[in-house]
Amino acid sequence: MLLSRLISKVPLIKSCKASTQTIVLKSKLHNSVAPNPSAAAIPSAKSLYEDADASLWVKSPLQDVSTVVGYTVPEIIRENLGGWGHLPAFECASTGKIYTHDDVLRDSRGFAAALIRSGFKRGDVVAIVLPNVVEYPSVLFGIWEAGLIASPVNNAYSDEEIHRQLCLSDAVCVVAESETLESVRKSKERNPNIKSIVIVGEPHQGCHTFKEMANSDPSGVSLFKASASDVDTTTQVALLPFSSGTTGPPKGVELTHANLATNLIQCDPGKGISLIQTYSSGKTQERHVGLLPFFHAYGLSCLIHMSTYVGAHVMCMRKFDVDLFLQGVRRHKPTAFHLVTPLINHMVNSNNYGKNELAHAHTVLGGAAPIGASLIEKLLDKAGKYFFFQEGYGMSELSPVSHVLLPDTRNTKIGSCGSPVPGTITKIVDTDGTTLGRNQRGEICVKGPQVMKGYYKNEEATRNTIDADGWLHTGDIAYYDDDGCLFIVDRLKELIKVKGFQVAPSELEDLLRKHDKVEDVAIIGVSHPENGEAPRAYIVPKTGTQLSEDEVNAYLKPLISKHKQLRGGIEFRKSIPKAPSGKILRRELTDEYKSKHGQ
Repeated sequence: MLLSRLISKVPLIKSCKASTQTIVLKSKLHNSVAPNPSAAAIPSAKSLYEDADASLWVKSPLQDVSTVVGYTVPEIIRENLGGWGHLPAFECASTGKIYTHDDVLRDSRGFAAALIRSGFKRGDVVAIVLPNVVEYPSVLFGIWEAGLIASPVNNAYSDEEIHRQLCLSDAVCVVAESETLESVRKSKERNPNIKSIVIVGEPHQGCHTFKEMANSDPSGVSLFKASASDVDTTTQVALLPFSSGTTGPPKGVELTHANLATNLIQCDPGKGISLIQTYSSGKTQERHVGLLPFFHAYGLSCLIHMSTYVGAHVMCMRKFDVDLFLQGVRRHKPTAFHLVTPLINHMVNSNNYGKNELAHAHTVLGGAAPIGASLIEKLLDKAGKYFFFQEGYGMSELSPVSHVLLPDTRNTKIGSCGSPVPGTITKIVDTDGTTLGRNQRGEICVKGPQVMKGYYKNEEATRNTIDADGWLHTGDIAYYDDDGCLFIVDRLKELIKVKGFQVAPSELEDLLRKHDKVEDVAIIGVSHPENGEAPRAYIVPKTGTQLSEDEVNAYLKPLISKHKQLRGGIEFRKSIPKAPSGKILRRELTDEYKSKHGQ
C-alpha cells in the first residue's frame, strides 16, 4: 500500500523535544522529481537547516517528510485505498444518505469527465458554495481530477460576500445547492465570467445537475495526472480558499497540489502523530462528526482529506443544531471529535454531555482558535476517563497544518499546540527579526513544503507574509517551552476569530464608513461566551446626527454574514485613538474594554 511506501516507521520520540537528526524519506513519492527546473527552488531537508541561527530553530521530533511531487490528493487516496471501499465514508445526519469510499471516488471521476467535456480547461476556477453535504468530497476531488482549481466559499455568506469571492477568484463555474442557488444566480447576472452553475440535489432550471454529471462515463477522457510530463505539482494551484492572512480583507490563498499532498503525509497517523488508526479488516472504522465546515481549512483537511485517507466514517451536519448534534453524537459514537472553542464550551456547559457521550472517544482534536486550559480540563472531567486532547496550529496559508501536539505527551501539555509536523522548521523572532530562544515571546515563523505559493494576484501581500528567505510570518505571538512545545499567547494580526472563522476589522470598518451618519469607526475583537470572540464597534457619529445601535445593526445585517455581526456591542464616542501615522490603536481600545469589563 502507499502508506508503507510513503512513511517508514520510526519509534515515537518522547516529549516535544525536537530531534537534531534530519532524515529524508526514501520512497516512490519522495524520490520523484518535479518535471521542470522550478523544482530546484524547493529547499532540501538539508538546506533548510543551514543558517547561522539554526540552533534556535525548532523542528519535529519525528522523521522528516520531503515535498511530495507528482501526486494529487485524490491520487493518493486512490492508491492508499485498502479494504474499505465498500464501507461508509460520508453519511448525512438528517437524511441518512450514505456515500461509501468507492462512491466518493467513482463520482469524482464522473464529475471530472463531465467538466472536461463541458470545455473547462486546466487552471480554470470552480467555486464550491455548499454546506457539509455527502457529495462535497466528490465535487472537490472531481475538480482536481479535471485539472481545475477549487475555491471553497462559506455557504453562510451574504449575497454580496459570495459575489465578492466569485469575482476575486475569477470563478468560471459554481457548484451550489438550493439554499445558496439564488445568491449564486444574482452574482452570475453581474459577473459574465461565470459560465455555468452546477446544482447538488434536485434539478433547477438553467443549472447542470451534479448527479447527471457524476454519472458520466470517464472512458475516453484524459483526466488530470499529476505525474504527466507537462505538470509541475509544486506550481500547479489546486485550492484557492480565501483568508485575511495577517491583516486586511480576504485574499485568495494559492495552495498547490504539492502543498496539499505533502501536508496530508506530514499528518499521517502512521508516523505517531495521532491516535487515529487506518482501517484494516476486522477493526472498527474511525468515526467522526462532520460539523466543522468543509469550506474551512480545518474541516477540509481533517474531515475530507484525512478521513478518506484512513478509511473513516464521517457523519455530515449542514449546520449546528443543538438537538441534531446531540443525536448524532449518541448515534454515531465518535472515536475522535474535531471541535472548536464554541462547541467545546457548549458540551462543557450542557448537562446532555457526559461519560456516555464521550465513552468511545480516544481523542478530541481542537483547532482554528485558542481554546484555553480551563475549558479543556472541564471537558476531560466530564468524560470521567482518559482521552487525549490534541491541539494543533496552522492557517490556510500553511495547507493548513504546521504544529500538532503529540500523543505521548498524554495531556501533560494542555494548552500547547505541540511540535512542528515532520518536514517543517520554525522559529520565534522579535520585532527586529532576531531569532529568540526558548521561553521568549515573539512572532512564530514557519518554513516548509506546506507554505503556500502566494496570494492570488497580490504580490505585495505575498511579500509582506513570506520573506526573501522563505519564512512565512504568521502574525501570531508565541513561545516554545524547554521541551519544544509551542504556546500561542497573542496575535500581532488584528483578525477576530468568531467560532473559528476569521473576521477582518478593516472589512467591517470599510462598510461602516459608508454609512452617511458615521464619521469614524474602529473594530476590535472581544471575548464572547458562545462564539469565542465577537466584533465590537467604536463609532464616532457625524456632527448633528443621531445614530443608534439598532440602526447600525440593521444597516449591516444584509451586507455581512451572521458571524460578522457586532455581537460584541457598539459604543459611540467622540474620537478613535490613533497613532501619528493614522493607524488605529486597537490595543488601547482593547485595554480600555478589559478594564471596564474585568477581562
